[in-house]
Amino acid sequence: MPTMKDIAKTAGVATGTVSNYFNNASLVAEDTRKAIQKAIQDLDYHPNAAARSLKTNTTRRIGLVPLISLEDNHSPDPGDYAFLEFLSGVNTGSAELGYDLLLSTATGPAKELGIYKRLIREHQVDGLILMGVRDNDERVRFLSDLKAPFITYGRSNIDLDYAYVDVDGAAGLVAAVNYLAGLGHTRIAYITPPAGLALSAQRWEGFLKAMEDNYLPISPELIQRGGFTEKDGQTAMFHLLELPEPPTAVLTANDLCAYGAIFALQARGKEAGKDVSVIGFDNIGLSAHSQPPLTTIAQPFRQIGIQCANLLIQMINGQDKLPHKTISPYLIVRSTTGPAVPA
Repeated sequence: MPTMKDIAKTAGVATGTVSNYFNNASLVAEDTRKAIQKAIQDLDYHPNAAARSLKTNTTRRIGLVPLISLEDNHSPDPGDYAFLEFLSGVNTGSAELGYDLLLSTATGPAKELGIYKRLIREHQVDGLILMGVRDNDERVRFLSDLKAPFITYGRSNIDLDYAYVDVDGAAGLVAAVNYLAGLGHTRIAYITPPAGLALSAQRWEGFLKAMEDNYLPISPELIQRGGFTEKDGQTAMFHLLELPEPPTAVLTANDLCAYGAIFALQARGKEAGKDVSVIGFDNIGLSAHSQPPLTTIAQPFRQIGIQCANLLIQMINGQDKLPHKTISPYLIVRSTTGPAVPA
């Protein structure tokens, strides 16, 4: 197994120069760096990660702690398909910069802080990505107090400055309501995400603004507290269809919720896009290929994951203190929306 001495001999430099290269390559002249890099490649050298971690007090790992419900094996974060796309982006972004990703699942909110504390105090990771951000999220304050590098996917209303990548959910709801209003819809229902999530409040603001801008009434019976599962969408839509005046269009918490709403319509002999318009949120991979293809508000989960990883690693390396990035979603029109059907 080659050593740093072997690299130095092959590259024609001192062993101390090779050490400088591994600790801070910017201290080494460009020609020397190239010679060392070639020697590393020729010798197929791989540094001892454990030894490097002890010496530099870094792990070259970032952490992600999904919150999973043991009751239904689902995450309270946006649906599983969306999570997998986001996870793929985080993994890609970290790998491209030479970092590994450590997943440590929390099986309940009460266990989350203990996991974060262990990962930081035991130096298992150099930084953390938080998802499923909540109102007054205690994780943000906890990690800020620990002075641990972290970035959130989403924004909490907590009174601290911290790094985040967020999707402008309010803008997404505005685009969807404006589109439906343009099709002549006036009774627009909204199956909301779960209460307590930061994105729920943001999207609600967009819904209110768009309804007011289009001079449309907000009927309390058309607002259904929902969630991110097909069951949530199905239950809420059955309730909406039992109203004396059902809605002509329905906005949902995410694509899975929209599928549930469509199943409920089909069970009542109705068709999405003709009898009732349905709009999802996410644009997961299935949305373009479902029957009927789903109109949805798209957010690029994989790119968001890559950005979270890249920005966090920049923070770890002292290149960016507290980056803030907001991404605009966009409406994709498919077959589950159409003009309002006259009563």
